Amino acid sequence: MDKTHYPIMNREIVEMFAKTDRELFVDCTLGMGGHSYHILNNYENTSLIGLEIDRESLQRAKINLSKYENRVKYYNIDYMDVFQKIDFSNQKISAILVDPGISMYQLKNEDRGFSHNINSPLDMRKNQQSEEFKITAYDVINTYSEKQLTDIFLTYGEVKRAAVLSKKIIETRLFNKIDTTFKLKKLIEKILGFPVKGRSHPAARVFQALRIYVNRELEGFEDFIKKIPNYLKKGGKIALLSFHSIEDRMVKKTLNDLSDNGVIRLIKPYPMVPTDVEIKENSASAPAKLRLAEVL
Repeated sequence: MDKTHYPIMNREIVEMFAKTDRELFVDCTLGMGGHSYHILNNYENTSLIGLEIDRESLQRAKINLSKYENRVKYYNIDYMDVFQKIDFSNQKISAILVDPGISMYQLKNEDRGFSHNINSPLDMRKNQQSEEFKITAYDVINTYSEKQLTDIFLTYGEVKRAAVLSKKIIETRLFNKIDTTFKLKKLIEKILGFPVKGRSHPAARVFQALRIYVNRELEGFEDFIKKIPNYLKKGGKIALLSFHSIEDRMVKKTLNDLSDNGVIRLIKPYPMVPTDVEIKENSASAPAKLRLAEVL
């Protein structure tokens, strides 16, 4: 396994899976295969389905999981299409993991534009080859109206002074296209200021909003979660990882609705968070929240 990759809260997810029949694990956002590696390494009779929309990440995952290749089936698809594109009629799922965010590999990729700390083209698409996802962050920043930009920043990033920032973007692009991450970051700093020690950079929420919008990460997300119990065995486990408040509120609300309707049982009424030890080992895990449920 690639030692540079650290799957968030993998111990908790491995322990959760132990309380199932451990037959079939579905990793909806395979990434580089971190969580799947630990599942396969701990449970020798488990079969696994790995979904990944990013072709580069999928190829790396196949390398990282090569010793288990006879137990893994890979699909280069959006996880929200899993129940339409994969037939589960002959085998129900023991547990499913969903993490709709971004992997560290993608974040550090110099060609993607996901990070405000790396100067790169404003792209932000997870699947750059897809005909379905043609709109890039460059397109949004350089062609969308002031109102559209403000709505995106508020809806997906809860960005302070979003309207002021949008206006500045419109004014700036009249003379020079905003085509790199550093150009956008510099503009954000003029409006929202520089980071305060101990807090994330003001650009983080803007970049988050653009990434979510470009990849349509939350489009149909609640409906997808509602479908999951239909494909799991009784007692099957649902694990949902989130890294920002917008995402976590959606997860919380949807799971509570399913619980109120007697479809699932919340394993804990509150989200699990990384231990101090994990955060020390991997500071990127700090904002993570893990919500677990069991199908009734």
